Amino acid sequence: MADEKYHKNTVSNILQGGAKYLFLFFICLIAFNSNAAEFCNITPLNSQSSPSYLQLNTTSKLQAKRGANQFQLNCLLEHGGVLSFLRPGVDGFTWQQNGVTKQPLKSAQVAFLMDSGSFSAIITIESKLNYTPRFKWQDTKIFFRETQQHNLIMGAFYGLCITLIFYVLIMGHRLHDKIFKLYSAYIFCIGSFILLQEGQLYLFIADHVSSLLFDLYLLSIGLTVLSATWFMCALLELNSSWPKTSKVLKIMASIVMCFCLIKILFNNTLVWQVAGNIMAYGSLTIVTVIFVLSAQQARKGIREASLVFVALSLVLVSMIFRVLLINQSPFMQRYGFILAFAVESFLLAVAVSRRISRMRIAQRRAETEADYDHLCGILNRRGWGKKSAGLIEQHAKKGGVLCLMYIDLDDFKQINDNYGHAVGDEALCKVAASLKSIVRTSDAVGRLGGDEFVVLAHFYTKAQVNPKTHHLKTELNTLTITHNDQPISIKASIGSSVFSEPPKNIDEILKAGDTAMYHEKLQRKVKPLTLVDG
Repeated sequence: MADEKYHKNTVSNILQGGAKYLFLFFICLIAFNSNAAEFCNITPLNSQSSPSYLQLNTTSKLQAKRGANQFQLNCLLEHGGVLSFLRPGVDGFTWQQNGVTKQPLKSAQVAFLMDSGSFSAIITIESKLNYTPRFKWQDTKIFFRETQQHNLIMGAFYGLCITLIFYVLIMGHRLHDKIFKLYSAYIFCIGSFILLQEGQLYLFIADHVSSLLFDLYLLSIGLTVLSATWFMCALLELNSSWPKTSKVLKIMASIVMCFCLIKILFNNTLVWQVAGNIMAYGSLTIVTVIFVLSAQQARKGIREASLVFVALSLVLVSMIFRVLLINQSPFMQRYGFILAFAVESFLLAVAVSRRISRMRIAQRRAETEADYDHLCGILNRRGWGKKSAGLIEQHAKKGGVLCLMYIDLDDFKQINDNYGHAVGDEALCKVAASLKSIVRTSDAVGRLGGDEFVVLAHFYTKAQVNPKTHHLKTELNTLTITHNDQPISIKASIGSSVFSEPPKNIDEILKAGDTAMYHEKLQRKVKPLTLVDG
């Protein structure tokens, strides 16, 4: 009895376990069938190629030849989807399904919404050149999400390009440097090239202008190579370091531009093939040579050369994938250029900003030097006029009085004639140093030229004026210099004019001061030992 009971339990356990595993098997089979139910294959009708099975979210490597290409698409989809392919090089396309022409989605790339269920469609592509369409089957939600993300990123890139163009143009206009204009032209060309390649314009315009946009795309390639070559030669100072090499590079860039125009003008297979090879390998050669030269210039210590070297290394890698390793990486084929040029634009923007900073410093230094009298170390006529204009404006806002002291050295010509110009220069420097020590930093002290000096000061009351002018006259008329152990006295006639109302301009101030100084000089001739307050 025990054996019989044990036997029944064993059989029961086996049946229960078998049922469990059988249930799991059917679940797996159903899941497998549900996944296997969705498929898409695409077959070229112009060649004997076998059908290519499209994998979800994976690009196909099918080739399209120049001219008309037909592909038969067979799909069984549970939830529908989107089929997309690259737009550059496409002259026209149609989707025929059940005798009806389906309209494409508004998208940067060519994209069609696919129905759920089983269907067959004929896709016709008119191509201007041999190219890889990169057919891609995607889930509808994933397609729209990735498209929005891509357009957002590209919008940011175009915004960066536009900002750089206007910023550099404005700075170039202010600093009068042609490199900024060349950089603006280069950024405009590369931005246009990527815009036409990525197809964002098709979000706003009709598909029937695709032929015109492709011609503009070819033109943008030539202009990008041309502007980049001119800009790099100027930025890396190749025109002076390697003038012959720079000239050859510019000639090569011009040749690339010419063959771009040839492709636009002539619709011939052989011409297109030859022109395409010259454009591709010519551009790669130019980038490679400039890359090597940027390394040489970086070793020489040329400013910004190291940044250009890093930027060009990225562009060179993307060019290699675009020209030599065409079908090795679809990602690098499409996005390599965009990433490389985005990073390059940033690095070149840093290089240009450094150049702007240096030029601003140099400009300020030049302006400062232009405003100063290098012999005496005080403002010259130009610099004194600038500072005096500020004091006049301050007087107009805050009130008070302005006082001009006009100084002319007495018998200065005799010092030059008797002791030489070196001693005369020493006398001028002595007067300038004395004026700087007497006046305030807010006052404008300068040398108009020769032996004439001026001081313009702002006071809040007239009572402050006379003590200051008297002190200045006393100090200047006690100055001496020594030549061969012999003291030489320095005397000066000082005329002062006080303005309670804001003067109209600098000339009015100088005219009044000059008149007061000559009045002082005449009185000194009559009473040479008397200091007269003007």
